[in-house]
Amino acid sequence: MPAETGEARRSERLLAFAAEAEPHLWGADGAAWMDRLESDHAGLQAAFSWFLRHGKGAEALQLAADLWVFQEERGHADEARSWLTKALEAPGAEPRTVTRARALYGAGILAFRRLDEDTARRSFEECLAIARERDHVHMIVRATTGMARLALRRGDTREVRRLSEEGLAVARERGEKADAVNPLHMLAAAARVEGDLGQAKAFYRENLALNRELARPDFVSAELENLGALEVLDGNISEAVPLLRESLEMAHKRGDRYLAPYGLVWLGRVAFAQREPARAAKLFSAAKAQFDATGLAMDPDEAPEYEKGLTAIRESLDDAAFSAAWSEGEKMSLDEAVAFALGPTPPRH
Repeated sequence: MPAETGEARRSERLLAFAAEAEPHLWGADGAAWMDRLESDHAGLQAAFSWFLRHGKGAEALQLAADLWVFQEERGHADEARSWLTKALEAPGAEPRTVTRARALYGAGILAFRRLDEDTARRSFEECLAIARERDHVHMIVRATTGMARLALRRGDTREVRRLSEEGLAVARERGEKADAVNPLHMLAAAARVEGDLGQAKAFYRENLALNRELARPDFVSAELENLGALEVLDGNISEAVPLLRESLEMAHKRGDRYLAPYGLVWLGRVAFAQREPARAAKLFSAAKAQFDATGLAMDPDEAPEYEKGLTAIRESLDDAAFSAAWSEGEKMSLDEAVAFALGPTPPRH
């Protein structure tokens, strides 16, 4: 049938396009590739559905594995999770391939960020088992640090360190430079939760330098935000501001809807420290609206600080002032919230 043949060709073309894009999503040109994927989003959705309808589970799995990072960053996390779930269960997707391991890792990360600990654990465990069977170092390290994320959510920092050190050793002994990124990040997070801000800063700085060398703007932005957050917690507001501003500018430029809200939160903490609680409330509200829109939970080293900050803001404003500021913030689009966060602080009266 000509129509079906045409749809098949379009789907195969888009599958190849996604495979070409995937390695670039982490790099300096990642934003441009994500823009291209966004412009073809409807076609990619149609291709995924076509593969499932026609019993091509392996192709559906590859497409889901290649696109989940794009979907998460650009505000389509629920779609990514749905695709991965369907693809992993589809006929033809059963072979224990590296592609299946990649899809399982994505499913684990998205389940973790939706507070679905059981699904995340099962996904990371199967990912790790396949990676070990295939002796695929990159996925061994990623799955191991995925398990470390779950330990961090439980508050078991000793286990976070054990798993992260294990992953880091594998990365440094058998992997490439980029394989050290996630273990270093998790070692920093463990130190942060334990209250050892000096050690956390050291790990974040090491990872920031590594990611600048690797031209990885996603992690550069993340570690700048983390370092800025620690400076806020240490009371070093003047040191925090340039780190947080650079992080938010980078995340917004990439179109990263997952990371940008964290920048709003910490610039809100800056505003509170500068005795601008209404401005802080607007930024906290705008950040909460963005987290709600993506459906992704805050990371376990961030959520408690958000709640502490929110409590302090509430206590510094009367009910009417807090409600007005909160209402204004939650109505902001992400573009508006970022412009507000990076704009000048209003003069004090």
